[in-house]
Amino acid sequence: MPHLMPFTPGAMLAGRRAVVTGGGAAIGAAIARAFAAHGADVLVADLEPNGSLEFDSSAGGSITALEWDVRATTCPPEIVEHRPDVLVNNVGHYLRPPHTFATNAPSLWDDLHEINFAHVLRLTQELLPGMIERRGGSIINLTTVEAHRAIPGHTVYSAYKAALTQFTRSLAAEVGPSGIRVNAIAPDLIESVQVPYATLIPEEDRPLWPNWSPLGGPGQPDDVAGVALFLASDLSRFVTGGTVHVDGGTHAAGGWVPRGSGGWTNRPRNP
Repeated sequence: MPHLMPFTPGAMLAGRRAVVTGGGAAIGAAIARAFAAHGADVLVADLEPNGSLEFDSSAGGSITALEWDVRATTCPPEIVEHRPDVLVNNVGHYLRPPHTFATNAPSLWDDLHEINFAHVLRLTQELLPGMIERRGGSIINLTTVEAHRAIPGHTVYSAYKAALTQFTRSLAAEVGPSGIRVNAIAPDLIESVQVPYATLIPEEDRPLWPNWSPLGGPGQPDDVAGVALFLASDLSRFVTGGTVHVDGGTHAAGGWVPRGSGGWTNRPRNP
């Protein structure tokens, strides 16, 4: 491995190309803007891709929008021709309100498979040969804290997210000799399209945020984008096969929350 200065001044992704799926809003848009602000030429692939086009362009980066449903079984030629150095598989969704596995229809399993796992396999396989040929790249998969803990009512969703986590680990071992790094980000308590805390949490409950995670909350899409920028850049050149939890500490706390009077409880109804 060639020696690199650990902290090089200037844009961290200058001259690099990136593809971000689901980059039209929330976390995906924040990642696309962060990459472009650090000099990357970013291709955003989304059903509604135009939400990330405003960014600081002083570092020479760019964002191009491509309308595409990741569930399509064929990859648009524009994505392959972009020759990305960085791929962010951001799309994912639990699709339905909570309900028990016993009442699931098998068609829901298929839908969850497509939106959370199958498209990642297809797109990653499509772009890997180019990365291998160029002897380098960074693949970043967005999972969730529920890949690491239970979420009653979304059993199949969490199973596919857990599969994505293991895919990340195994692929990292497989393609590491080609200079390609593969990592995952597992958010929780992040303001997003699926979980809009600004409108979801009643005003009277907002003072309880310090009881819901060690760092309080809610987190913002830019909190995830900062970690993605690290994983895409040379700052993480010796990092692969791991998952970074961007969750204010909820995974580390494991269900424990601080009591107002001191100490901790795993029964937060009356902390």
